[in-house]
Amino acid sequence: MKAVFVKQSCLLQKRQGATGPLELCAGVQEGLQSLSETDLLLILVDPGTGGCSEAAALDDVTSEDALAHIQRVGGRVDAIVLCPHNPEDACDCWGTYPGFLYHAAAQLELRLEECYLLCNEPNDVLLAHMVGCRPIFCLDGHSIGDFYDGHQPEPRDFPIARSFQAAVEYVLAEEEANELWGHPRPPSSMPQLEGDLVPAGETPEFSPTLKVLSPLSVAKKLSWPSLLRVDRRARQWLVLFVFGGVWLSLGIAYILTHLYRVQPFPEFVYYLTLQFIPRPARGALFIVTGVVIVAVSVRAFSHLFSNQGGTE
Repeated sequence: MKAVFVKQSCLLQKRQGATGPLELCAGVQEGLQSLSETDLLLILVDPGTGGCSEAAALDDVTSEDALAHIQRVGGRVDAIVLCPHNPEDACDCWGTYPGFLYHAAAQLELRLEECYLLCNEPNDVLLAHMVGCRPIFCLDGHSIGDFYDGHQPEPRDFPIARSFQAAVEYVLAEEEANELWGHPRPPSSMPQLEGDLVPAGETPEFSPTLKVLSPLSVAKKLSWPSLLRVDRRARQWLVLFVFGGVWLSLGIAYILTHLYRVQPFPEFVYYLTLQFIPRPARGALFIVTGVVIVAVSVRAFSHLFSNQGGTE
């Protein structure tokens, strides 16, 4: 499965003035509507006011506020992951460790190297690279210098979008390229920076909360979209394999038909081949059992590629 993680602070902002009402950031409405038309899960990341709160977060805005704004403009959110801790807990849900991403991946069977994180802080980029996720940095009216103070971003292998809509366009372009290539691009990695975030030998403690809002759409995305993303060469060999099985069955049927007509069989073959059942009923029985076997096989095949992503 694939998902787009979206930082809540990438979606909402306050009007000028501390007491002004909330409004959507530039391009959010169009971007959310475009994402709603894809089979990508949209997961809202809400650091909240807990121990992983960041300076850029809207501390007095809840995930329910953000969800209401998203639904008002026709957007869709499949799940929300948030921090339930107090500021003094100093948890590892977000900020120093990508606990949100790991927790959502475990609960929803995501392949993080095929997911995206739409974020607005340099530290978010580091956390995404830790798990191989694709970070997309949203400037939203700011400049790169506002975040990096004239220095080169590290790591450098990530796109920077002027608005949320531009970030979504990058996601859609990446997905279209994946369909053409038959496989996703290599995952992001930054082994040289992992040690700076998590001291060696230490296992961070995190327990974020995941709220699944659309279980039906989640179940749907576990099956057929995953099959459609199977590598093109794998699909070709699979079709050839099925064709070969059908061809083999026809050959066996021809030989059995010939033997039925010219070769006497032992008595047990009469019962083994169900000859005591009329031929139309016998044919229907084989068709029904064949359909059941194919359905079970397709279901197992779809779950296999949901968990493994279809390619190596």
